[in-house]
Amino acid sequence: MSSPVGKPGRSSQAQYDALTRSWRRRNRKLFLAVGAICGSVIVGSFAIAATWPALAWIAGVFAGAALCFYLFARMSPPGWIENWQAGAWGEEATAAAVAPLKAEGWVVTHDLPAHHGNIDHLVVGPGGVFLLDSKRINGTVTVSEGRVAVQRLDNPTLGYAHPGAGHVIALAKETHDRVLAASRLNVWIVPVMVLWANFPQGVAKDRCTFVHGDRVAEWLLAQPTKISEDRIEQVSEMVIRALSS
Repeated sequence: MSSPVGKPGRSSQAQYDALTRSWRRRNRKLFLAVGAICGSVIVGSFAIAATWPALAWIAGVFAGAALCFYLFARMSPPGWIENWQAGAWGEEATAAAVAPLKAEGWVVTHDLPAHHGNIDHLVVGPGGVFLLDSKRINGTVTVSEGRVAVQRLDNPTLGYAHPGAGHVIALAKETHDRVLAASRLNVWIVPVMVLWANFPQGVAKDRCTFVHGDRVAEWLLAQPTKISEDRIEQVSEMVIRALSS
């Protein structure tokens, strides 16, 4: 019983691809200059190898290094763009983690439209309707009184405050309001942030629940029953229809 609306990570991946293309266009002259220099090194290396066979190995090393440098420069956009790629990977990881729930009668959907952004995952089962937002964070995460702190793995002193779950809570409320307006179905949408990070707490609850990705399926299955099994698919369809209208 499943109703896949979109591919997990599709929106994040599309944003990453679009931003990367734009970044490359803006830096086209720089890449042309780097390409010309690296191309000259490669051509020169082949010429040296042909003229002095004894130096062929060294020439090959220079040619390979020049090619790698060019590819690295072209395939390494700024960190704020790469965050979109990391987001896509996080969504794919969450999709894989919750996929076994389908065998338990749950309905799992991905990449649903919202007025502001998109909904990464919507999971409907006996425990209710859950809006999951995936986050892949490089660091150790601590949640306390709704605040999310991240410490860098290599240097804990370089920590920062993560924006937290405000966006997820707003998406859950928006989804509830749209479903209620479209179908009169008054079901609470539970906001959940799925963390793919070093998250020793495993689960932390505030207005939003924070769950480590490895524990999300277990946590969902442990929630008390709120929807009867014979209504799960109907509720899921009503929610998806409201979001698609």
